[in-house]
Amino acid sequence: MNDARDRREFARRVPKAEIHLHLEGSVELGTLLRLVRARGEPAGSEVRARLAALYSHRDFPDFLQNFRRLCAEIRQPEDLALIVSDLSRRLQEQNVRYAEVFCSPIIFRRALGLPAAEIMDAVSGAARRRQRDGGPRLRFLLDGVRQFGIAGMEDVVTDASVCRKYDVIGVGMGGDERAMPTAEFAGPYREARRAGLRTTVHAGEFDGPRSVWEAIEVLEAERIGHGVRAVEDSELVHALKTRGVPLECCPTSNVKTGTVRDWEDHPIKVLHHAGVAVTVNSDDPALFGTSLLDEWDLLMTRLGLTPVETLAVGVQTARSTFLPDAEREALVDVMLRAAREAGVGA
Repeated sequence: MNDARDRREFARRVPKAEIHLHLEGSVELGTLLRLVRARGEPAGSEVRARLAALYSHRDFPDFLQNFRRLCAEIRQPEDLALIVSDLSRRLQEQNVRYAEVFCSPIIFRRALGLPAAEIMDAVSGAARRRQRDGGPRLRFLLDGVRQFGIAGMEDVVTDASVCRKYDVIGVGMGGDERAMPTAEFAGPYREARRAGLRTTVHAGEFDGPRSVWEAIEVLEAERIGHGVRAVEDSELVHALKTRGVPLECCPTSNVKTGTVRDWEDHPIKVLHHAGVAVTVNSDDPALFGTSLLDEWDLLMTRLGLTPVETLAVGVQTARSTFLPDAEREALVDVMLRAAREAGVGA
């Protein structure tokens, strides 16, 4: 499968799942401008240039600053409903059947006083309407911000517990990994487990292997957001393999934030060959100019995986979802059937 069109068609033809996708980071420039105009503000060339600058990042701290500035343009639950509708359409075009989407109501409650339940009512309502029209099934993970501290993460766990009727299934935590040690958040994660919430955490992205060790041993997180710097510690790689802890890998994001220096340095192939449960995701697709379809294509080009290996990573992504076992395996069966029809075996 050397032809670019064949690779793209294979990637498009196979139904897919995604498990590391930030709703706020999916906002395309055109949608952002629509939000500005809808609230009656001018959206001329100066505003367009200011907003367009949010989609280019010098490094990881610059990305975090751009993410904060983008969130400041989101003012009401209806804005997020529009954003999730647009995201659902794009996922449907890529043949993504299921996605677990991070959403950060804590940001908007702190900035605007918006209750999490009001936000998630709008978000889940829009997602369900799109699903009835043929869109993918979306479920949500409420995402904390490490810089907001322990109290902020406690609020996220409380919000997730009361928002389950809005398709909220668990919690995560992003932000600046070096702001506070991962282990400091053991209390909120313990409470999340007691409440029956699923758990993931950003670790081993901007910070090193230590944060991944803390995530799996202290927080007991079920998945690791990114986790690519685990490759720096062979004992950690072995632990991830034997414990079966999935890594939510996002290659384009890692290159564009400088987490890895270049495509040739990205460790996803090494980790996959070492037997770690690596998955592939788009992270903040609009902010990084990518999509899950692009990430599948990149696995077969810039990252050196074969179509069979790429399918294996895609299947691992589906198997790493928080779906019930029967639904998860049904999705895997559909993926494998489509791949065989495209001439690629599992």
